Amino acid sequence: MADLHNLLDEINNDAPELEEDETLQIYDDHQQDQAPTVRASIPAALAAAADQRDSNARYVDDLPDAEEGEAHLPDPEYEQLKSLWSQELACPELMPSDAETVSLHVDLLEGQEETIEDLLQRSKEHQRQFSTEGGGASGELASLMAQITKMDLDRTRFMLVDLARVRMAKIENHALHNKTMTDRMTEEEVSYLRRYGELVEKHYRRTVLNHLPKEAWKKLDEPEMIDSPNLEEFVFCRVLEPIQIDLSGDDANDFYGELNGQDRGDLVDTMQEHAAGSYLIVMYKTIRDLVLDGKVELLM
Repeated sequence: MADLHNLLDEINNDAPELEEDETLQIYDDHQQDQAPTVRASIPAALAAAADQRDSNARYVDDLPDAEEGEAHLPDPEYEQLKSLWSQELACPELMPSDAETVSLHVDLLEGQEETIEDLLQRSKEHQRQFSTEGGGASGELASLMAQITKMDLDRTRFMLVDLARVRMAKIENHALHNKTMTDRMTEEEVSYLRRYGELVEKHYRRTVLNHLPKEAWKKLDEPEMIDSPNLEEFVFCRVLEPIQIDLSGDDANDFYGELNGQDRGDLVDTMQEHAAGSYLIVMYKTIRDLVLDGKVELLM
């Protein structure tokens, strides 16, 4: 919605020029009685968005790090969804679900669809009413608002769909491993994992397992036989709170030592401190707990 708020600022800044624009003088004298009613509908259509913009502007002013004249207007719900989506893409394993955020934006999508239909209907009515004058300003503005709202709707819908796609792919790729991570899934995802596992097991029994000795089945349940995510994958992340990363006992210690031309025994200090706002490229398993605690944010 930040793009919509920026457009509102541009409309307000250009307001004096629009009042003097000669194109607004297309109405005949016998239509002057109807013109005020039509023009009054323009600010009415933007009143709710303008109020939200002003409230967000006051929110920015109250932030400790807010700079004077900063144009960024945060949308907490949208930023939460974007962070949820980007972290799921960047994380090698399944992240904890946030059903509340997803449900909130699904409801918002339904409301935006109704808003688009209302704006398009209003635009058509104004175009029919002022067809002889080449179209009315209210109809053009309603059409513009409908297009902006639809772009915002498409952007949100893409993130929701892609978030579900990525999570389903992780569930399918590591189905046996994810049996121990049902606490990170929604009820629908747990049901999907159960049905998917039944289909895979049925397929493997018919094609492979029924032809193996029963003694060999026991080895299939051993941890090294279960395909699991690669927790040693390197990720790009941002530190949200001051943290300490312990590299002792990790393969990452060997990696960093090789980069510095040192042996493992030469690395005495294995604790690294990082301030909030730092950006790191680090092995995921060394910051796994920090990511789950919300102290580190994964980036794409």
